[in-house]
Amino acid sequence: MVEISGAVLEARAHRIFLAQGSFAERGLLPAATADRRMLATDIDVLVSEYGSGFHLTRRHVECKSGKFKLVDRILWLNGVRTLLRANSSYLIAADVDLSASNFARRLDVQLFSGQHLDAWERALRIPLDSWPCRSDYATFDTATREWKRFGNDRKNDIWRLLREALVFVEVESWLTFRYRRLNKLFRLIREISKAYVSEGLDDHQRLCARYSFSALLVRLSQYVLSICADVASIVPLQVEDYLSDRLKFGDQDPKQATDMMEATVKWVRESLRFKGVKVPPEIDTDRLQPTPRYTAELVSLIRCLLDQSQEARYLPLAIERMQFGLEADDELPRYRAAAVSGDSLAVLLKGFVGRMFRAPNALAMPVREDLMKAYTPSAAVRVPVSTSVGPTVSKRSDLKRGSEYSGRYPPNSGRQPASVQPPVRGPVGASGEESAGSGAARSSGSSQGTLPNMQTEEKK
Repeated sequence: MVEISGAVLEARAHRIFLAQGSFAERGLLPAATADRRMLATDIDVLVSEYGSGFHLTRRHVECKSGKFKLVDRILWLNGVRTLLRANSSYLIAADVDLSASNFARRLDVQLFSGQHLDAWERALRIPLDSWPCRSDYATFDTATREWKRFGNDRKNDIWRLLREALVFVEVESWLTFRYRRLNKLFRLIREISKAYVSEGLDDHQRLCARYSFSALLVRLSQYVLSICADVASIVPLQVEDYLSDRLKFGDQDPKQATDMMEATVKWVRESLRFKGVKVPPEIDTDRLQPTPRYTAELVSLIRCLLDQSQEARYLPLAIERMQFGLEADDELPRYRAAAVSGDSLAVLLKGFVGRMFRAPNALAMPVREDLMKAYTPSAAVRVPVSTSVGPTVSKRSDLKRGSEYSGRYPPNSGRQPASVQPPVRGPVGASGEESAGSGAARSSGSSQGTLPNMQTEEKK
């Protein structure tokens, strides 16, 4: 039996969903406490898809290598799916007893063996050496390990900022959307942009800063879609006032927050008056919580996404491809077709960040090639061995199903694929400023690939 590491299985599952045109991430950590001292577990692969009305659908993948207790893991996955509010969960293992499939299916968990994974990759025509975006585990896993090692220097202000950004991306920002997290994301982008132009950064810090900026940009693309879902039911004339309050007060009630500030100012005035000190009349509470200068541009961006809701569904994947992709990744047609449909909106989002937070062009450039040069050994084995190791099955037919599927659905899903045309690409944005967003779109032609059906429920 061939031993396959869990990291390889995770990366292969990650690239399968990217190859289908779905946005997916690896290595996310849900925290059990607000101060992040207790991490609940790790999420191997999380798939996020956006449907009509910006509705978010999630799928969760758990990858296991070696021996494990199957029934315990199925029950555990059911609980994790509740935490993630996911629609379904997949368990992928090199050797899995498929006789438990019916039990797992009743809990919305689907089991896949190594041979199923191989068949799925063949059906999607994924080359063995193709690792789109951050599924390139040999590069990104090595880089993040190095940064965490360097980041242990708590006396270094730059590493402290970069460590905060990495923790925000991996732990704090992804589980649920909150406006206070949006405000923190903007703060991190602003501080990283300011730190990047300083003279004190070494090569590792500059690469980590570029990766962190790109990862924050991807997370922002998800956040703006969450904002669209939040304001979709609001009268259009009230959207700007609503978002202005959210950017000023986060998730707090605006009136309550204002009343608290006014009461504080009144208390200070009375205390100073008692000591014979008169407070200048020009001091007022409105100046204590000013409207951010990027409010109007953010509102304009949200309205643009609402008007182009079909293309906006693929914005996270478009940003992922823009910041972490290579030209070689575009040999996967469904991945390319989905990402290209969101390219024009990705340019608008990147341009917004570049203008409003003065992000230098060098910081916003795609980072993967430079990471490969710095952290990937030239002799690294980047092609995993097959996971087909003869799993235990209840029916011989379970091992023959891979050839019956086009790759749009997992083997054993019980569904027949239907042809879905690539989405129409939106018009190129009018933003022409020479900022971090300028020239961000790739020159991509039309694709002949089809996109995955976003429905993943299994018919019985």
